[in-house]
Amino acid sequence: MEKWKRLSEKEWNAVKDLASMLRYFVRSRKYGYVDRLANAYNPTIAEITIREALREARSAFDQNEKVHLPSESNVRQVIELINKDLSIAGILAALALAFPERG
Repeated sequence: MEKWKRLSEKEWNAVKDLASMLRYFVRSRKYGYVDRLANAYNPTIAEITIREALREARSAFDQNEKVHLPSESNVRQVIELINKDLSIAGILAALALAFPERG
């Protein structure tokens, strides 16, 4: 069974919320965070990458740039998911690279 199908709707929404933030970096052609998540070899690397991306996204938001900031609970949930299953980091990276659905 595919990993994303094992996620609850709440978990899936949390992953999509973080992917929305990471799209800011993709739109800016700053692929470092997405690449590091896709290639993370342990959950700690993924968590540090998320934290660094959040810090840069917050700085961009504070400078009135159009960037989505995920909720604290969604960040917490995604980190917990990655700690249980590192492949979630790869799913997060793939979603960030994909074109968002409209409507």
